[in-house]
Amino acid sequence: MSSRCLYVDTPYGQVHLRTAGRRGDTLPLVLLHQTASHSVMYESVMEQLQDRYWCIAPDTPGYGGTPHPTEPGNIALYARVLRSALAALDVERCWLFGHHTGASIAVQMLHDEPGFAAKLVLSGPPYLTQDQIEKLVPKVAPVRLEEDGDHFMDVWKRIRAKAPQAPIELTHREAVSNLQVGPRYLEAYSAVFEHDFGTQLQAIETETLVMAGAQDTIRGSLEPSHALLQNGHMMALPTGGTYICDTHPDLVSNTISGFFV
Repeated sequence: MSSRCLYVDTPYGQVHLRTAGRRGDTLPLVLLHQTASHSVMYESVMEQLQDRYWCIAPDTPGYGGTPHPTEPGNIALYARVLRSALAALDVERCWLFGHHTGASIAVQMLHDEPGFAAKLVLSGPPYLTQDQIEKLVPKVAPVRLEEDGDHFMDVWKRIRAKAPQAPIELTHREAVSNLQVGPRYLEAYSAVFEHDFGTQLQAIETETLVMAGAQDTIRGSLEPSHALLQNGHMMALPTGGTYICDTHPDLVSNTISGFFV
């Protein structure tokens, strides 16, 4: 069974998402993506997990197929919008997985509604120091439209530098995803940098696993994130980077199915 795309109506407008598997007696699995990707990054993971879970992967407002919000984006707003989309599907409790920006949104969701997730997995948790933020800012510079199209190559080089060994098709997909966001491209990055991730993470009582691949661009945040957890586990994966859900879906799927029981 392949994933299915659909839109749901919320008080904030429509939200685009992908689903795989069928609603059953077990909790649904909600997957929140990184910036500036969208739910497509979970297709391989959902294919492997659809026989076990009803998988739901929404697009963050402004990314993928979900329109930009009317107001500037921030993590609290993203969490409200996506929570409303899940409520439209009658999802009141779930297994919750977030990667990079998705991890920030997942933490905000549990801050707002502590009982929403039975368990939580944060992949590449963005618990960033000011030094990390300052180093990341130049790498997420806004796209400036150039008459000769040089901006296309600038985006390509930036995406390729994140994962030089990734399949060329993946680089192409992510470069296109970045370009499609338009002039509000930076909003979700700024939202992560401004999010009080550490304070909210420290208050979560839900059993939580933090994980990161060896080549993840924010691998250094793994141990500090784990140190904040009240009821936590840590997994330092031997391989995988920013696009681990695409490049190592077996590793991610096995981790999910082993923890969400």
